[in-house]
Amino acid sequence: MPRRTVKDPGARDWSNFIVRHTPGAVITVDAQGRITEFNPAAEKLTGFNRQEVLGQAVRQILHCQEQEEPGGSLDLVLRGEQEVTQELVLTNRNGEQAPVMLSSFALLDKLGTPRGAAMIIRDLTLVKRMEVERRNLINMFAHDLKTPVVGVAGLIRRLLQGKVGPMTARQQEYLGTIDREMGRMEKLITRFLEFARLDLRILAPEPKAIDLAAECRQVIQLLAPLAEARGMELSMELPATVPELQADPLLLRRVLENLLENAIKYGLPNTQVDLEVREEPARVRFAVRNQGPGIPPEDLAHLFEVFYRGKDAVAAQGFGLGLATVKRIVDAHGGRIWVETGSGKGTTFFFTLPQKAAAAPDS
Repeated sequence: MPRRTVKDPGARDWSNFIVRHTPGAVITVDAQGRITEFNPAAEKLTGFNRQEVLGQAVRQILHCQEQEEPGGSLDLVLRGEQEVTQELVLTNRNGEQAPVMLSSFALLDKLGTPRGAAMIIRDLTLVKRMEVERRNLINMFAHDLKTPVVGVAGLIRRLLQGKVGPMTARQQEYLGTIDREMGRMEKLITRFLEFARLDLRILAPEPKAIDLAAECRQVIQLLAPLAEARGMELSMELPATVPELQADPLLLRRVLENLLENAIKYGLPNTQVDLEVREEPARVRFAVRNQGPGIPPEDLAHLFEVFYRGKDAVAAQGFGLGLATVKRIVDAHGGRIWVETGSGKGTTFFFTLPQKAAAAPDS
């Protein structure tokens, strides 16, 4: 194998080398918006040659609607007012369109005066194609796996109800075990699909005015048997005047059910689990608190990651989608979620939701 000669890094202009060879399109402009640099990736993406665009107004070459509008993000960047990252559609020289991610930032001199701007553009065509394939996979998964599982579970329940004649106690025992496991599988599939649809923005919140007190009471009543089985008490604390809230009631209930179920599951037996609601300026804050060993420090940074299972959760059933789904629901509403915990001090999950519905994100 031939040997490669590695040159002294100091002997080369590495900044120029990186700009010329980076896979992302790099365009720089002066303070008047005229092009001063146009790397090979920019040539490939736009269809224009570097030599013919140098000195030209970038708006005449880079055809993205937002960039072309006077007073748009490019003008803000040229004035040094802000850095901007946008997902846009770029039209090249031949009229072909491609989704791109465009990041723009000001070029400043030693005194901090704007002297131009740099733009880094990444082609998202492959990413968008993969998103479509993921959506198709989720739809196939929902139809080809969930549908037969639901059908089989229904047939088993008909057998248990004696629809085809009497069965022995042993047969009923076996079918009962199968029925429970099919129910568990159906639940896992449903949670996976819910998470995937939120992640792909196929499932978006449908906010409406919520009777917050009624929703909280219903969740408490639903989980009361689970708490009683562990000798635990569920409590709820609402303000004297229950705040108004616009949110998706089904998704809000999903968040409360998950957090309360976890609090029961990982709390100490014969203790109390609290649901607290507080009104804050322009938002509502929820807290779910248990008494228990707390969450190990090494698990805290990964709590909301997909499929992550903490060391105290290895014996629990599921795929670790619960908290990941909860975070996506809260994020989709424009809220925030965090946790406070300590060794032997229990754990409190907090999340906030804006009182008024957040604008729906672009699909």
